[in-house]
Amino acid sequence: MPVDDTTIDYPGFAQASLHALIRAEVGGRIPHRFTGKGPDIWAAFRNELTITDLVGIAIQDAGVTMPVPFAPERWMSGWRDEELLSLPGEQLENFIQEAVESTDQNPDDYLLQQAILLNIDLPGESSLNSIPAPQAYERWLELPGTAGWVAYSMCQRSETDLYYWENFSIVCSSLQEMLFAGLIAWELDAPPGSTLPIRMDDDGLSATLRSGEVYDNVIGLKSIHGHRDLRILHKSESHPIWIEGK
Repeated sequence: MPVDDTTIDYPGFAQASLHALIRAEVGGRIPHRFTGKGPDIWAAFRNELTITDLVGIAIQDAGVTMPVPFAPERWMSGWRDEELLSLPGEQLENFIQEAVESTDQNPDDYLLQQAILLNIDLPGESSLNSIPAPQAYERWLELPGTAGWVAYSMCQRSETDLYYWENFSIVCSSLQEMLFAGLIAWELDAPPGSTLPIRMDDDGLSATLRSGEVYDNVIGLKSIHGHRDLRILHKSESHPIWIEGK
């Protein structure tokens, strides 16, 4: 069911989406709309459509196979496409130019920039280095507060053979976390049409605790969740692995 969240930043969503889509264009994963011959083709066939319409079409196209993060209307109540389609063309042109100029960023730098855009405070590398990575057959649960960054960091380790969408389930507590976790999956080239294990829950983890699901390990920020007994989520009823800080 869609999550009720009325604090929607439509410009931020458009900016983050355009960065992700344009990186995918340059990487040859999706058709060129904003780079290469894309602008010339659009100019020849757009008729009375505007750059705002093009942005809406590109995002909606991606959302068909990757609802998180590109189709918020499917997982968040209160989303209004008309708000996205009313953004000023000049603002969107600036977003597009910024994205085109930064397509050479490495994945870490790109995602850290997206986190700043979405006001997500991520744990630093030093707090993650000592955490053991899952085995290839394991599935871990990442608690709200880190928005999939822990899973991403482990998938990027050279000695591991992990998949973000297979070895991890990621619980988020805000729209921004959902967007960021979805952007990570997109950056890692998650298979189109796959159901990403990214979901929203409240601060008390009500739905997660009621689900009856258990995991090989649970990991999260001690500052947020350390006061709770979450052994019920672990197959062997062990305590979570705590990240001490950000």
